[in-house]
Amino acid sequence: MKKIILIAFIISITLSCSSSKTNYDYRNDVGYRVKTRNPHTPYIYENGYKNFKIKPVFSIQNNELSHIHELRFYAVYSAMYTKKLMYEKYGKWDEEVWLDGSRTPILIWNNRKLIESSDELYSVAANGTESMDEIFASVIVTDSKDRDALAANYVAKDSLIKYFAYGIKNLSGNDEFYELHRKRVEAHRRTK
Repeated sequence: MKKIILIAFIISITLSCSSSKTNYDYRNDVGYRVKTRNPHTPYIYENGYKNFKIKPVFSIQNNELSHIHELRFYAVYSAMYTKKLMYEKYGKWDEEVWLDGSRTPILIWNNRKLIESSDELYSVAANGTESMDEIFASVIVTDSKDRDALAANYVAKDSLIKYFAYGIKNLSGNDEFYELHRKRVEAHRRTK
């Protein structure tokens, strides 16, 4: 899973400017709207988002092109909202993946129960992007059989989207995650 996610995020970054099919494009603002000076993102949303999309992220595995889907919440107040959501619910992450040149890691939680009415365990890779062009918090989710849980035909896809959308709207004001994350980033920089 770690290799797939690493390759997927690397290719995602390279292909972020290319066009792709979007399964969802809801334009229902959620949260408290805050004005910015960025013409590309004039408003960001505290405990919310402007919209969300599911985007295919391409990867190469065993010399074959494949893809996995990434759920992105746009115009969030913090690109770390999905990381914070997972931390508040499940505690410290299981793995950190540092891509070359990245300022923050991708955080991975393995085998977590996300949907109350199901016993299925999911692995979640949480990330985000903050630039002048866009700001979003994102997740890639796979089930216990390593299937793409955000694919169009995945039976629990809508429940997973609701889980993350509801979680972002209900984040606490606690800064414990941000403090721990800052310390991990500083420790990583010292080792370079």
